[in-house]
Amino acid sequence: MNTKKAEKSLRSILTLWFLAFTIIPLAFISGYSTVLYESSLNNELQKRLEGNVREVGVTLSELETYLVKLGKIHASDPTLVYHVATRNIPASRRVVTEWLKTSPSTSRIVIFDREGRLVVAQVRGQQNDVKSQSNLEAGDVFLADSLIKEINLKGQATARDILPHSGLELVAYTRIVGKDNRTVGYLEEAIELGQSFVLQLKKRLNLEAVIFDEKSQPVASSRDDFFLYPKEFFPEKIGGGTRTFFDITSRDESYGMIVRRIIDSDQRPFVTLGLAASKKESQQVLHRIKLTLLTITILILIFLIPLLIYVSNRVVNPINQLVEATQRMEDGEVNFKLEDTSGTEIGILIDSFGRMAKNIQSTQTTLVQSAKMASLGQLVAGVAHELNNPIGFIYSNMAHLRDYVQKLLLVLETAEKNPGKLAEIKKQVEFDYIKDDFFKLIASCEDGARRTRDIVMGLRNFSRLDEAQLKRVNLKEGLQNTIKLLSGELKNRITLHEDYQDHNQVRCYASQLNQVFMNIVSNASQAIKKQGDIWIKTWEEGSWAFISIRDNGPGIPKVDVDKIFDPFFTTKPVGAGTGLGLSISYGIIQKHGGQIIVKSEVGKGTEFTIKVPVDGPSDEKST
Repeated sequence: MNTKKAEKSLRSILTLWFLAFTIIPLAFISGYSTVLYESSLNNELQKRLEGNVREVGVTLSELETYLVKLGKIHASDPTLVYHVATRNIPASRRVVTEWLKTSPSTSRIVIFDREGRLVVAQVRGQQNDVKSQSNLEAGDVFLADSLIKEINLKGQATARDILPHSGLELVAYTRIVGKDNRTVGYLEEAIELGQSFVLQLKKRLNLEAVIFDEKSQPVASSRDDFFLYPKEFFPEKIGGGTRTFFDITSRDESYGMIVRRIIDSDQRPFVTLGLAASKKESQQVLHRIKLTLLTITILILIFLIPLLIYVSNRVVNPINQLVEATQRMEDGEVNFKLEDTSGTEIGILIDSFGRMAKNIQSTQTTLVQSAKMASLGQLVAGVAHELNNPIGFIYSNMAHLRDYVQKLLLVLETAEKNPGKLAEIKKQVEFDYIKDDFFKLIASCEDGARRTRDIVMGLRNFSRLDEAQLKRVNLKEGLQNTIKLLSGELKNRITLHEDYQDHNQVRCYASQLNQVFMNIVSNASQAIKKQGDIWIKTWEEGSWAFISIRDNGPGIPKVDVDKIFDPFFTTKPVGAGTGLGLSISYGIIQKHGGQIIVKSEVGKGTEFTIKVPVDGPSDEKST
């Protein structure tokens, strides 16, 4: 049996509506809830981190205040003032060394003479030992004139520097004043806030901390993984901004990181700091929420799927009988019986269709005898014209009957489940109008069936033709015979250009293939209103035979090209065509295991290319 299926079934449409009104809203609600919750978590996390950033900013301000006070205390130390004033460098160095040993927060102390020349430079080493920077003490290192001017004017000056691979350094410069308020030198003290500082922040805040340089590269981090990211990663995330929040992954654990530029009350920047908090706990909660929503969705579907099956069966099964009957007719089956199981008016339609189908099938054998192709073409055209109107009645009524049945089923279902709303539903679906119009439609279908029966009865005077058989034929002969049959239509109007390449005979249903040639050549001729040309060409490629039929008619609009093989679609005026010729041709070529390809351009013409296997269809089917 032919297994051709409708491109869109009523059951599929019901299923799609079911998806649209159940799964899609559930998925939207679940997804929206998840996104909303995750967004809330991010907002809370961002607020928390912003508070931590402000806390770090206060810490930096306090450290700088401490450094400034420490500088004042050291710069006013009488021993240091005396040694610097008398230029006793070794003694000054010993004083500075002692300070570094007793002040663990200070990382560097430097003394400049009254001219701003560096004379002592002591730093704290990695092992907390104090060392002299002899390379600086031996060279000509001076304070900048602008810095000296600021120190002399204010008594002190501060600076903040980012050290590569170290972190942030806070520096305080203090003027060393001798007798008579004279400047005898300058004191520089620094606190380095590097790896140990960010580790302290991690311990205190339970966060990962990162210090960035001016190029948005990490110079100190409580997590070594952050140094392993590509150089372009953090600049792309931060983007030169001073307020950024983004996600970052380290060792398969997700973090929310905030990057802020910390400034003091004078709007002077301290440092660009990143703080990151783990999202592990929030992700676990989010996972549980997703699982709960998924469980609810599955339970709802388990309840709704049986309901969908029940409703679709009630609506679709009667229609499926008609669809199956149509397919059986297409396969040539005559003796079949349709059973009325719906118990509704659609049963009358099914019975009428069954009687009509039997009458129409009686004309099938008249379409296969190749010895009478000319008479057969006229017969088919006549039958098509005569059957068009009664079948058109029935076909046009089907849409209304389907709509009425669906509405009546809704009324029945309401009467069963919710009688209180019956009056409202009957008014909504216009029940009284349907009740009156339904039998009119049935009568119209019966009238169409009677007229079809009368037409079929009139065909008894025509001789029956033998069933078509698979055999090897020459495509050239079939095309030339077709042209002869259409000679009256083509003569003195159409110029034919024939190009038949030598090839082996093709195994096919000859009469059916000739019918395809007849339909396409006839359509091409009718498309050309006055004078025109038709090109016919055949050739072989491997195991395939090709037939091209091209015209220079008006062409087919692009919007109609995809519809020309649909049953009953036609661009001809009312009464001039049934829209079945190309549909039948398409089915014949499919039966041969081939293809029909159409190319058309408005104003230039149309070309049909037929492709069939040389050795015939692999699945031999009788007509």
